[in-house]
Amino acid sequence: MDPKETKQTQVMEVTMEDLKGLISDGVKEIVGELKEEIVKETQAGLRDFKVATDEEKIEKAAQFVKDICLGNIEAKAVDSTDGSFGYTVPTELANYILTKKNKISKMRNLAFVFQLSGEFQLPIEGVGVTAYWVGENEEITESDPTISKKNMHDFYLASRVLIPRKLLNTSAFNIINYIGELCSRKLRDVEETSFVAGDGANKPTGLRTTSFGEISQAGDQFDYDDLVNLFYELPEQYRQNAVFMTSSAGMKLLRKLKDKNNLPIFDVRDQTVFNRPVIESADIPANLGETTNQTEILFFDPWYYWIKDGEKMFVDTDKRIRSLQTELVVAEAIDGVYTLPDAGKRLKAVK
Repeated sequence: MDPKETKQTQVMEVTMEDLKGLISDGVKEIVGELKEEIVKETQAGLRDFKVATDEEKIEKAAQFVKDICLGNIEAKAVDSTDGSFGYTVPTELANYILTKKNKISKMRNLAFVFQLSGEFQLPIEGVGVTAYWVGENEEITESDPTISKKNMHDFYLASRVLIPRKLLNTSAFNIINYIGELCSRKLRDVEETSFVAGDGANKPTGLRTTSFGEISQAGDQFDYDDLVNLFYELPEQYRQNAVFMTSSAGMKLLRKLKDKNNLPIFDVRDQTVFNRPVIESADIPANLGETTNQTEILFFDPWYYWIKDGEKMFVDTDKRIRSLQTELVVAEAIDGVYTLPDAGKRLKAVK
């Protein structure tokens, strides 16, 4: 046999690195093709997806109001489960009310706000860990840190709005604006009062109920030194974000207060004292004390006031046939509490 015609089989050795390279190249090619297909499908889906305009959102919310007022929504069975006492407000209407409310809120814009339905146990540090210098071969005294807790609940706050039948025949904007304005202001007013002065009984626990450390006005009249003492009574780590809060009577005293150089300390340009904001609250009395002519000034870090928004906003109705009106009840579930009393101080007997 001619050796030239002899068929020879050549065996090529493939290392593990070569095999990895071949697999990697194949995977890259397949992944690239899959990416192209996914992008094409996604783009096609986006072209078919329509984003609702603001006008369409208002129309949708207004139609819900009309339906519930005219009885076009199927009656809902009432039981003990969450959300059974009414109809969940459409996102468009709820957002409109909440946006309006947040624009005029004070405490809600300063506090830490989170959403959680149901009871929440907030851990609070009790006795902390100690640290100290020790000598060589000395035994280290153990620490025994403790943790307490504050329970936060779903307290229901409701706003009642009377809707004339004629209003239902007007534009969608008129309906939503009417309900939004009235509900947002009433919800905000009652919320604000509870966040400042609430006693915690089926409502949030307010700032004035918190066990802040207290100091009293030194003399018969409010003086510059009293405010300096209040400022430095609060530990340094809480001063950077702290705010002053007082009544209208307290605001008058602050606006008139002068330092040792007879210069006003209140900065009218940004409503601050010592570079910290000053907030006027109608829920801090101006008639405290035995002679009912005293007020108080709070100085605290508002981040430590926690607000829990619970169950989603819901509505229900009650018809008033004789007056051709429908009573619309808009409700929400909230709670609030100041979580760290050490982050606030109170100057009392201010006059």
